[in-house]
Amino acid sequence: MRRVLAWAAGAGLVAAAWGVAAITPAPDAEEEPFVVAAAVGERAVGRNIAITVTDVTRASDVRAGEWRAEGNWVVVDLDAEAVVSEKGCLLALATLEVDGRTYRASERPESFLGQSLSVGVPQSGSVAFELADDVTGGDATLRFGETTDPRLDSLIAVNVDLGTVEPAADVELDPTVWSAR
Repeated sequence: MRRVLAWAAGAGLVAAAWGVAAITPAPDAEEEPFVVAAAVGERAVGRNIAITVTDVTRASDVRAGEWRAEGNWVVVDLDAEAVVSEKGCLLALATLEVDGRTYRASERPESFLGQSLSVGVPQSGSVAFELADDVTGGDATLRFGETTDPRLDSLIAVNVDLGTVEPAADVELDPTVWSAR
């Protein structure tokens, strides 16, 4: 009888240890950003940034004024504004994750990336992502933030199925302007 009780107690302790391990957060969980999910066309509001992705286009040729480049591009049109304070509020983070790879918005064309945001006065513009040639579709996640390091801050996330985005031969990035909405 004693042996059965010892085995039962041992099994109970193993199960309890497994349960504690399963619910223990990862070491970096205390620094993770607060993700605000949205769909294309839906306004997402974080701590000090509001973003609406209005369109996603794939292109083999991208232009911005006099600048032009060929490649495998995803162009994202969006509206953005500060929510609480304009001090230091920029569209500093714009990434696209697809197939386990993360692409940062290109800094080569003049775009919305790095633009200062104003409270209550949205601006419209575009950012462009140059993808590897072998990326042809799949589920992707756009992420936007007001700092390049979104730890302990809000992060806007928009899921996009790149397989459903019709490719275009030539796309012009929208200049950054005050939004009319």
